[in-house]
Amino acid sequence: MLVRNCMSRELITVTPDDTLATALVLTRRHRVRHLPVVLLGGDLVGILSDRDIRLAMPSPLTTPDAERSDFLERTAIAGIMSRDVVTVGPDDTIEDAAKLLYRHRIGALPVVDPQQQLRGILSETDILHAFVRILGVAEPSSRIEVELPDRPGELGKAMTMMSEATGVNVVSIILPSLGRDENKTAVLHLATIDPREAIQVLEQGGYTVGWPSLARKVPKLGELRVTG
Repeated sequence: MLVRNCMSRELITVTPDDTLATALVLTRRHRVRHLPVVLLGGDLVGILSDRDIRLAMPSPLTTPDAERSDFLERTAIAGIMSRDVVTVGPDDTIEDAAKLLYRHRIGALPVVDPQQQLRGILSETDILHAFVRILGVAEPSSRIEVELPDRPGELGKAMTMMSEATGVNVVSIILPSLGRDENKTAVLHLATIDPREAIQVLEQGGYTVGWPSLARKVPKLGELRVTG
């Protein structure tokens, strides 16, 4: 999934010459946490977060309301915005965008084209929604974990065995990188609310399976876990 499929195109922006008072009104009115700072031509030159605004505002405990209001009206965004902006392109993947958010510990990524023109913004919430779609967990499904030997072709072998015997469709597969163990754990979401037949086939093939995880035993007949 690409950034262009998940980003918000309805942009709330400010210019460097706008005031802190303007930014405060915009964040509250539109319930946004990040304001891209652009020039009149659309070039991105910075970003202003709600945290930047909070840190710049005088404390109401030490500053009279009139002074605080005057400060907000005369303080330009250029003086408090972040200029080193971490950006992403429309054709970058959601996985790469998620890594940028994680690495830089930020909450949003402006989306720019090769000319640095602002095209959208991608928030951590947008990425969360994207991963829910990628995992297929928005629809009813079952989650199981399968322990696999860490060798080429083992996952394909297990999936072929299961699908040919049961006809159960695999909604998503994840192989987390959890270190250099001799075994891997595959996390599967299956398009069924009762995966016991699939589990039985995999176990007969020599695989260790857990529902919903390897830390828990497979439920007995009559015990169902429904995800979604």
